[in-house]
Amino acid sequence: MKMGSRNRRLSALLLASVMASPLTSVAASAADKVSIAVNTMQIFSSLDPAKVTDYTGYMAIVNMYDALTTVSPSGEIVPHLAKSWDISQDGLAYTFHLRDDAKFQDGTPVKASDFVWSIRRLIGINKGPSNLIVGLVQPDNVTTPDDKTVVVKLDRQFSPFMAVTPLMMALNEKLIEANSKPDDKWGEAYVGEHSAGSGPYKLVSYNRSADMVIARNPDYFLGWTKGTPIDEVRFVQTSDDATVKALAEKGELGLSSHGLGNDTYETIGKMPGYKLLQSTTAGGFVIKLNSKVYPTDDVHVRRAIAYATDYKTIQEAIYPGFDMTGPLSTVFKDAHNDDIQPGVFDLEKAKEELAKSKYAGQKITLVNSYVASLAFESEVALLMQANLEQIGITLDIKPEPWNRIVELSSKPETTPASTQVNISPNYPSPDAIFYNQYHSKASGTWMSMEWLQNPEVDALIDKARSTTDIKEQNATYKELQVKLADLQPDVWAVSPNRRYAANKCLQGYAFIPMQSWDLNFSNFHWDCKAN
Repeated sequence: MKMGSRNRRLSALLLASVMASPLTSVAASAADKVSIAVNTMQIFSSLDPAKVTDYTGYMAIVNMYDALTTVSPSGEIVPHLAKSWDISQDGLAYTFHLRDDAKFQDGTPVKASDFVWSIRRLIGINKGPSNLIVGLVQPDNVTTPDDKTVVVKLDRQFSPFMAVTPLMMALNEKLIEANSKPDDKWGEAYVGEHSAGSGPYKLVSYNRSADMVIARNPDYFLGWTKGTPIDEVRFVQTSDDATVKALAEKGELGLSSHGLGNDTYETIGKMPGYKLLQSTTAGGFVIKLNSKVYPTDDVHVRRAIAYATDYKTIQEAIYPGFDMTGPLSTVFKDAHNDDIQPGVFDLEKAKEELAKSKYAGQKITLVNSYVASLAFESEVALLMQANLEQIGITLDIKPEPWNRIVELSSKPETTPASTQVNISPNYPSPDAIFYNQYHSKASGTWMSMEWLQNPEVDALIDKARSTTDIKEQNATYKELQVKLADLQPDVWAVSPNRRYAANKCLQGYAFIPMQSWDLNFSNFHWDCKAN
C-alpha cells in the first residue's frame, strides 16, 4: 500500500533525525542531568493557553504555565497560584487570593493584573477554551483591587466555574506586550512560539512539525522536593511504533504516548530498564457520527453502525479497556446514569435499524476517518469495514493527519460522516464531556464533530450549568444521558485501559481526570532504585 511505504520512509527519516540530534541519554545517577525523550502521537499545534484544544496542547501548557487552581488525582480543584478563594452567596462573584511567592520564568512577580489581562486575553482571542467563559464573563468584570487579589464576576450562575479555573493561566503581560505588534494586540505570534508563564518548565526549542524541548525552571515557586527532578524533556512526535521501539532500544525513551499498538507496549515492557504504566481514563475512544451529512444524518443509520460495532474485539484485542455506558465515564459516578447499557454487537439488529432508515434498499457508502498511522485506529477501521459490509454499508476508509482532521471539523459539510477519536475532559466536570461535544455553541471543533445541534440537548446542558444544587444537577445529567443514548451521536466503543511504556527510573505518575494534567513533569522524579 503506497501510504504505508510513505509512512515508513517518513518514520525512517524522523528516526535518523532523532538519533543524529544531541539527545543526552537518560541519567544514570542523581549527579547527572536527567534528559528524557517523550513520545507524542500528534504535533503541538499550539503553545498558546488561549488556543489549545487537544492533548499535546494541554501537555505543553500544563508544563509551561500555572493557573489559578489545579486538579488533584481525585479530581478535586485545589489551590495553585490562588492560595484561597471566596464565592459570593449568589454564586456570581469569585474572589481569588494569590500567593506572594510566584514568579514568571523571567523573574518578575506574578501579579493580579497579569491574571486580569490573561483572562481578558482569553475572552478576546475567543478560541480554544474561551467558549467556557465567553458570554458568561464580561472583560470589564475581571478586576483587581490590589496586586494579590483577582475578582471575577459572572453574568449568571455557572455551576462548573471552579472546574474551569485550571485553564485560567497566568501570562506575563509586560513580556508579551513588549513582543507584540500593532496588528497583534494579544501577542499571539509571540506566545505561539515562546513560553511566557511561571510554570515548572521553560521552552527551549519548538519545531511544530516534529518536536519540542522544554527545560526545568530551577526557580519554580513550588520548588523541586520530590526527588531528582527531570531536567529536560524532549518531545518526539511520531505515531510509528518502530521509531518508538528504537528509542527504547537505545535507552533514550523516557515515556511513550498512549496510542501505540498492543505488541509495542508488550515488547518495550519486556526490555531491560522499562516498565508499563497503566491507569483508567475519564473519557473514552469513540466513533463520532456527523448528524448533518449523508448517511449519518439518519438516526437509524447511526444505530445500525452502533449495532455493527464489535465492542469486545476492540476492547480485548485492539485497544484494551472496558465497556463504555454512554458518553459519560463512571469516574463521574454521582452524575453517571447506571441504567445506560453498553453497546451490543448484533448484526441482525443492525440490519433492522438500517431497514427503518430513509436509505433503506440503497447502496450506502460511509466515510470513516482516523488519525493516519495510528495502528490501532487502522485496525478498528478494518474491523468496522468487515462488519458493515455484512449489513450493506461500504466503509470508505480515509486516514488523515491530525491537523487535517481538526481543519475538517470546522464545518458540517467537511466533517467526515464518521471519525475515530479519543475523548477526555479538559476540565474535571461532566460538563466538559457534554458541553464540548454536544452543545450547539461548541460546534466547529474536533470534539463536536457530531454537529448534533439539538434544542432539547442544549436545554438540558444549560439547565445543569445554571444550578448550584448538586442533586438537581446530577439528575439533569442522568436525563441528558438517556436523551443522548437515544440519539446515538457516537459509537461509544471503549473506555481504554490507558498505557504508557516508561523507563523504570521514571517515578511519580498519577492519573488525573483532566486532559494531560497527569503529564506535568514537575510531578515526576528520577529514581532507578525504586523498582
